[in-house]
Amino acid sequence: MGKKTKSNEETKVDPLAEGFRQPPDHTTDPCLTYMARIMELREFVGFDFNFVKTSHELREVLSDQLKESIGMEGLNALEYNFSKQRSLVNQILLSRAIESFDLYLTTILRDIILSRPEMLKSEGTVEVSTIIETGNYEDLIWQIVERKVHELSYKPLRELSKFIKSRTGIELFPTDEAFEMTLIASEVRNLIAHNDCVVNDLFNTRISGIEFPLQITETGRINIEDEWLRRASYTLDSLVFDFDETASKKFKLQTRYRFAAFTLRS
Repeated sequence: MGKKTKSNEETKVDPLAEGFRQPPDHTTDPCLTYMARIMELREFVGFDFNFVKTSHELREVLSDQLKESIGMEGLNALEYNFSKQRSLVNQILLSRAIESFDLYLTTILRDIILSRPEMLKSEGTVEVSTIIETGNYEDLIWQIVERKVHELSYKPLRELSKFIKSRTGIELFPTDEAFEMTLIASEVRNLIAHNDCVVNDLFNTRISGIEFPLQITETGRINIEDEWLRRASYTLDSLVFDFDETASKKFKLQTRYRFAAFTLRS
């Protein structure tokens, strides 16, 4: 997932080598939150990677005399096989990426609908008791929108995409490839969270008809490869940034300068 180093085959992939695709200069708060969450995790993984690389290089440059003085136990403390943790790290990265993407969609849809609540006119009726208990129009609209957004958060990705297109006129997935990448990433994340990353019938049903690009081990677990994870992560970035730029302009949503992502979570 980045440039290679010659000194250690086990730590040849730098997870920070590529960074973000450039977002718009001004983004919505949901997009800033997405950026902040992704940056936090990538920085953490970068710290871990650099720690491993530094430990290995330190072991290599120690003089023979110093190696003898600290003994084999001391040398072993500087030897860390990152590949043993690679599967876990990639699962964490993918899970965080999908959760951040889902959070973005939920919060940006809330903002869009609040800016144009009339787009929910066909969603049904509201009981009189709810109107009376709510008390005023603004709170009633907020409650209706919250209920709808919560409902949408449980929709399959294809249905959610259709809802967004029908209500906003914006295509979330510009290509079939982008949709398929996101769908697979989302379903793999569900396996990580609910089935120890082991393929099951539900997973096979949901990705039916889509070419699956990852290897499955003899134990039935999915092996999340670095290159695929990189492409999945930056596909999500592009979808968020492109949708955010279009939606913020079309619905006149409030935006902030994107470097606010550095301070948004302080």
